[in-house]
Amino acid sequence: HTGILASGSLQAGSSVTCRVDYDRRRSVAPNHSMTHVLNAALRKVLGDTVEQRGSLCNDEKLRFDFSHKKAMTAKQLRSTEEYCKAAVENAEPVTAAVMPLDEAKEIDGVRAVFGEVYPDPVRVVSVGEETSVEFCGGTHLSNTKEAEAFALVEESAVAKGIRRI
Repeated sequence: HTGILASGSLQAGSSVTCRVDYDRRRSVAPNHSMTHVLNAALRKVLGDTVEQRGSLCNDEKLRFDFSHKKAMTAKQLRSTEEYCKAAVENAEPVTAAVMPLDEAKEIDGVRAVFGEVYPDPVRVVSVGEETSVEFCGGTHLSNTKEAEAFALVEESAVAKGIRRI
């Protein structure tokens, strides 16, 4: 989260007023929802050993880091992009539910980011009926069609065994 201190200074225990920047939230939501779709696409194309290692979602782009030992082939990149474009075209519903952490961990196929600590209760975001189910506190679309488009621009290495799209 980011904020702007309009005046004065902050001390521990200071009282503050927060406002949600709904315009920014609306512009970030497509990229955030599509990171969930991209995560699912990578597992489908590269296999279930793929794990999310980080991401960035802002109003201009998404960036997704994942475990994979080698560069993706042109065919793998094309298949990944096609999967994501199909999700946009299919207008898959994006839903969220808050539930006890132990219950959420039992959901078939649920994904969580390795090393993250999740609250109890936890928010679970689902894309479509079979595309993605993940622990997530982020802002999302109501369906993937609202993303309007998807394009893979670049895939590269960021560390040994970690790739970035």
